[in-house]
Amino acid sequence: MRDLIDTVNRVLGRGESLVAAAVVAKAGSSPGPAGARMLLFDDADIAGTVGGGPLEGRTIAAAVETMGTGRPQRFEMDLSGDIGDDVDAICGGIAEVFVERLDPTPATRAVFAALAGQLATNTECLLVSALEGGREGGPARGLLDAAGHQLAGTLAEAVVREAGRLAPALSEAGIAVLGGGRYFLEPFRRADTVYLCGAGHVARPTAQFAAMAGFRVVVLDDRAAFANRERFPLADEVVVLPSFAACFAGNQPDADASVVIVSRCHKQDRTILVAALGTEAGYIGMIGSARKTAAVLDEMVAKGFSRRSVARVRAPIGLPIGGDTPVEIAVSIVAELIEARTARRAAKAASLASATALQGVGV
Repeated sequence: MRDLIDTVNRVLGRGESLVAAAVVAKAGSSPGPAGARMLLFDDADIAGTVGGGPLEGRTIAAAVETMGTGRPQRFEMDLSGDIGDDVDAICGGIAEVFVERLDPTPATRAVFAALAGQLATNTECLLVSALEGGREGGPARGLLDAAGHQLAGTLAEAVVREAGRLAPALSEAGIAVLGGGRYFLEPFRRADTVYLCGAGHVARPTAQFAAMAGFRVVVLDDRAAFANRERFPLADEVVVLPSFAACFAGNQPDADASVVIVSRCHKQDRTILVAALGTEAGYIGMIGSARKTAAVLDEMVAKGFSRRSVARVRAPIGLPIGGDTPVEIAVSIVAELIEARTARRAAKAASLASATALQGVGV
C-alpha cells in the first residue's frame, strides 16, 4: 500500500489527476479484501489491483469513465455462480467498489502527503473518505491520527468525532455511517518489524520478500561491507553494529516484532539469541540444522532461560517446504513470518471483538 500512496503523491505533485478505485466492502470470498486498491492514470496505465478477474475488468471500465467525467461511482458485483471452464474467476462473493478521480487540489494533496508522512514513520492513522455527496473538489476526505485528531482534510467535526470514536475498534477497512452519511474507513496500522540479524546470502532475499509482504525491515550486522543500502535497497533501516553483543540496544523488539537470526556463525547466533530472549518479540527464529539448533536451545536452558521462554524459538527457522538455496530458504522464512503475523492479528481481532461487544461499540 505504501508504494501506491507514494505514487498518488507523485502524480498529484505533478499537477495531474488520477483515478483511485477501492474495494470498500465484501461478502463471501470475493477476490480482493476490503481496502484493496487500484490506480488508473491519464495514459490508461494502472497500478495495484482490486483482485483480478471480472471485478478488475469492470473496475477498469468504470475508472476510465470516471477519469473522463470526474464523477465518482460505486457499484456492487456479484461473483457467485456456477464454476465452469468458460467462467472466469467465480469466487462466490459480493464486492462493493468505489471509484473516484483524485484531482490535485490543495485539500487532496494535503491528505495524501500527510498519509505518506505517517506511513514513513510507521505511525498509525485512519483515512476517512465520503462515499456520497461531497464538496467542490471531490468527496470529503480526512486523515486522523491515533488520537482521533484530523491531521489534514475537509471532514466535518461531527464526522471526525465519530470516526475517532470508532477507530480503536477497527481491525480492517470498512464502511460506517458518520454524521448521517456513508464513509469508507481505512485504518493504517503500524507495520510489524522484522529484525534481520545477519546480512549474508540468506538475508538479502529474506529482506526483499519481507518488505514486499508488508513488514518493516531492519537489517543488523557488524560488517559494513554487507550491511549497506546497495545490498538491501528495500530495508527500512540498515544498521552497522560495533558487535552483536547489544544488538537491540535502544531498539527493543515489541510483541509484534520478529527476530530472524541468520548470522555468519554459531557463536554469533548464540549471542543474538540471548539478546532476543530478553525482549518481548512475538517471533524468534534461528537458522541451522535440527541438531545444531537443538543443542543451542539446550544451552539456553543451561544458561538459566526457562523452557517456556526457549519454546518461543522457531528452530530450524522457516516452514518445511524442502528448499535449500538462499532464495528457497528466504521464501520459507517469510512464509513463517506471515503465518505468525496472521496468528497475532487474529488473536488481537478476537480480543478486540470481545471488548467491543462488552462496550457496545460497532461499525
